[in-house]
Amino acid sequence: MPKTTSLNSRRKFLKGAGVAGLAGAMFPAKAGANAGTARLRKDKAKNMIFLVVDGMCNGTMGLAHHWSLRNTSRQLNWTQLLKRPDLRRSLQDTASNSSPVTDSAAAASAWGCGQRVNNGALNTDPAGKALTPIYTRAKQAGKRTGLVSTCRISHATPAGFAASVPNRGQESEIISQYLSRQIDILLGGGAKHFVGKNKEDGGTIDFFKQFEASGYRVARDSEALNQLPVSNKPILGIFSDSHIPYALDRKNDKSLAGVPALTEMFSAALKHLDGSEEGFLLQVEAGRVDHAGHANDPGAILHDLLEFDACIPIALDYIEKNPDTLLVVTTDHGTGGCQLDGLGSRYVESGPALDQINQFRYSFEWLEKRFRASKQFSAETFKLATGIAPTEAQAAAVQAALDDSNLNYLTSKIARIFAKELTATTAVGWTSNNHTSECVDLLAFGPGAEELPGFIYNNELFGIMTDALQI
Repeated sequence: MPKTTSLNSRRKFLKGAGVAGLAGAMFPAKAGANAGTARLRKDKAKNMIFLVVDGMCNGTMGLAHHWSLRNTSRQLNWTQLLKRPDLRRSLQDTASNSSPVTDSAAAASAWGCGQRVNNGALNTDPAGKALTPIYTRAKQAGKRTGLVSTCRISHATPAGFAASVPNRGQESEIISQYLSRQIDILLGGGAKHFVGKNKEDGGTIDFFKQFEASGYRVARDSEALNQLPVSNKPILGIFSDSHIPYALDRKNDKSLAGVPALTEMFSAALKHLDGSEEGFLLQVEAGRVDHAGHANDPGAILHDLLEFDACIPIALDYIEKNPDTLLVVTTDHGTGGCQLDGLGSRYVESGPALDQINQFRYSFEWLEKRFRASKQFSAETFKLATGIAPTEAQAAAVQAALDDSNLNYLTSKIARIFAKELTATTAVGWTSNNHTSECVDLLAFGPGAEELPGFIYNNELFGIMTDALQI
C-alpha cells in the first residue's frame, strides 16, 4: 500500500502549486493516452478489483444511507469507506460520445478502452473500428480475468471490459469472445444466450458444451459453485435464464434458494483468482439497481444496493491481506432519478416512510412474471408483494396493460398506475424511467489511486488503471 500524504503536506502542495501546476499534477491524460507509455512505479498494482453498481443515482445512495441508519443503526459500508485517509474520491462525468446521457455499454467501454464511444456500442469507435479492451491487455500481461454480475454475464457492463462489438445486443458474439479471449471467471445470469437459436445467424448454439470442451468447469447453482475445488481452471457459472432475480425476491421466494447472491459470487471469484502468479483483474457488477431504477421500484432498488454495499467489506478484507491490489468503487450513471423526498408537514413523515419500504416483499418484476403466467391481475398477490390494496380502477388498469400485446414493460406501468400510493407510502420519488446525466462518485485506493483527480471524465480512468497495473 502506498504511503498517504499528510493533510499538512497536501495543504503546502496546494498553496505552492498554483492553478497551472494543479492542472498538470492532478489530471491524467485524455483517452488513456498514458497506457502505452506507463512509467515504472514502485507501487505497481498486481491485482485490481472493480466494484460497479449500475445505475446508482446520488439519491439512491441517500435513500439507502438513511434506511440503514434507521433500520440497522449503522452507516453503509460505502460511507464508512469514505472515511479512510488513503481513499481518493473523484466526481465523474459519465457522458458518452453520442450523448450527455450515457448507456451502460458506452460507459463501460469508456473505462474498458479509454475512448468514449456511441451509446449502444461496446469498445467500437463511431467509425466501426474495434478497440482493444482492458482485459485483452491484462491477458497479454499474463494476468487472470474475471467478470461477476447480477445481470446476464453477456450484458453491457461486464462486456465493456472484455468484448468489442458494434451493438450491445450481439450477446452470442460477446459470449463467443469471452471464450476465445479466455476470460477465466464468468459468474452471473443469461443461460438463454448460451443454449438455443443464435439470433445473429439463425443457427443453433450450445455454449455450455463449448466452454466445457475448452476446459471450463461449469456451475449452474449455488451448491455447485461452492463445491468447485480451487485450481487454475477457468469457471463458467450461469444461475438464471436471464438476469439474476432481485435480492428482495431471493430473500422471500424459497424457489430461488439455489441462486447465489452477488456477495457469494464475488467471494467465489476471489477464492479462485487468489494466488494468480501475475495477478488478476476482477469486475463485479450490481446490475439490477439499474433495472429497479428503470422500473421505479423502491423495494427492489434498495435491497439490490444494500447487497452491493455488502461487497465492500469483502474487497477490503482481501486487500488487507493483499495490499498490492487496486480497488475502484463507482457507478456508470444514474437511473430513474431516485430520491427520498420530503413528506408531510415539515417533512416529518419521511423517516416513517423509510420503515414502510419494509412491507415490500417482492419486486414489480416478480409480480409481472406471475401476472403474465396467469394472464390475470391478482389484487391479493399485489397486496402480498407491496402491502398496497389496489382499487377496482387500478386493478382494471393493470389488467388492460396485461391484455395489451404491445406492452413490453409491465413493471413501469405498475409504477405509474400506483404512483400516488407508492409515493405516499415510501416518500421515494422519481424523475423518469430513464438514465440521468448526473456526475457520480468514483472511489479508489491502493497502488495508483493517488493519480485520481478531484474531477474526471469516465474515459480517463482507463489510463490510471493501466498505469497502475503496468499493462
